[in-house]
Amino acid sequence: MTVTTDPVDTAGAGPEPRKRRSIWKWILVVVSLVIAAMWGYVFLVRKTTIFDDVYVMTTPGWHDKAREICDAANTRRIALKDTAGGLIEHPTPEQMIQRADIVDQATDIVEQMVADIVAIPVTGDKDVQRMATFQQYYDVVIADRRTYTAALRTGELQPYLETAVAGGPVTNVVTDFTSANGIERCAPPGELVN
Repeated sequence: MTVTTDPVDTAGAGPEPRKRRSIWKWILVVVSLVIAAMWGYVFLVRKTTIFDDVYVMTTPGWHDKAREICDAANTRRIALKDTAGGLIEHPTPEQMIQRADIVDQATDIVEQMVADIVAIPVTGDKDVQRMATFQQYYDVVIADRRTYTAALRTGELQPYLETAVAGGPVTNVVTDFTSANGIERCAPPGELVN
């Protein structure tokens, strides 16, 4: 018994896959152009960012006053820095108390800086709320610094730890505010003193 099969009609099969590929190719090109246009708008045309409504102060002259306050505070704080002894791997209780004293002096300066920034008169309810949020998170930074020095005074050598906010250290929130306002010099110190 012989089985015969009908010949497969290949004449009509060739162009169809090519047509489908070219349709998908055009769809991909259109989608890519839409995405590129969206990002072009965000980066080139739109003057504000999504953070502006949350962080950016709108009170005229506020930024300049904040910069002046922070520059003066940073000058005083950096003057406390003493690295003559270098890193002490196994400090004595007296050295830990000395370190705590210096960090507390630096924290006093930071605390006064924040109070002076918050005391700058602002216009509008949104700026009042922004200042309250800025102070709230900066107060957490200050409390973390005080906790660290309190531990040093008991002779407990431990790393400086920050409170977590939104999955990251609290300084990230304060730094977002200072960066958005162009007052990076008002951000929490990267080191405990300088």
